[in-house]
Amino acid sequence: MTRPRTVLPPIESRLTGVAHPRNQLKRQLKKELATLTAPDTAAMRPSLWLSVTAAPFVLHVAVRDDTTLEDVDAFLREVWMECCGHLSLFEFRQKNERSVLYLADPEEDEDEFELRDAYFPHMTDDEWLKMNAQVNANAPLQKPLTVTVREAMDGVPDLRYEYDMGTTTRCVLKVEAELTLPWPEGRTVRLLARNARPDWVCRECGESATKLCIMGECWDDGYAKFCAKHARTHPRKAHPREGGDSWMIAPLSNSPRDPCCGYFEHPGSEKDYVW
Repeated sequence: MTRPRTVLPPIESRLTGVAHPRNQLKRQLKKELATLTAPDTAAMRPSLWLSVTAAPFVLHVAVRDDTTLEDVDAFLREVWMECCGHLSLFEFRQKNERSVLYLADPEEDEDEFELRDAYFPHMTDDEWLKMNAQVNANAPLQKPLTVTVREAMDGVPDLRYEYDMGTTTRCVLKVEAELTLPWPEGRTVRLLARNARPDWVCRECGESATKLCIMGECWDDGYAKFCAKHARTHPRKAHPREGGDSWMIAPLSNSPRDPCCGYFEHPGSEKDYVW
């Protein structure tokens, strides 16, 4: 069967609840942000407007000027990614430039000559430093997640984010605008908008799809999505050797994490991040 064409869904504002076409979102969201008022408990702060994209999924997020990558990681896990507490990282990568990795536990700097003394005792200091410089020139620079978003994205076109180093889910962060916004005390990340749930269709009949198959061969196919009727018959039809059981079918979610590692969407996971 020919794979159905994916139509990018509109973006739903979390400020007004209105769905905007993607090509109008920035203009409309700027108007909505301009109407935000600061209650007594909020303070106006310099902020960044970020887009986080894993097409056809996208989040639009405001972060306070002192927000760290650790804060953004926690947000992405809660709203989009978390299944089993996997590792994650941010990365800046550009041709002809040294990559930068932002990790929860970056490698600590070791004594400059400790490794040399242990494994290459006959090398002179100059020989060791020259070899070390050549190796480090190609190795990514590691930094902690406690770096602020502003510092990490200063002069950088985008940051890549990866969750789970086995069945990896990837997305790209870009700065859309600099703003001044009212921030309630203790809050550093706010969800501005996200894509409406994609209008997936069943691979078998073309009706609206609500389920997907998590089996490897279907997952690799990339469009193992089914209506309720065909979700019931698909396991027996496609996977009889594995038992053809219902556990092979999972609900579709509004997340790029489907169907990795048995991910299930958590309703209400975004509520603490909405203004």
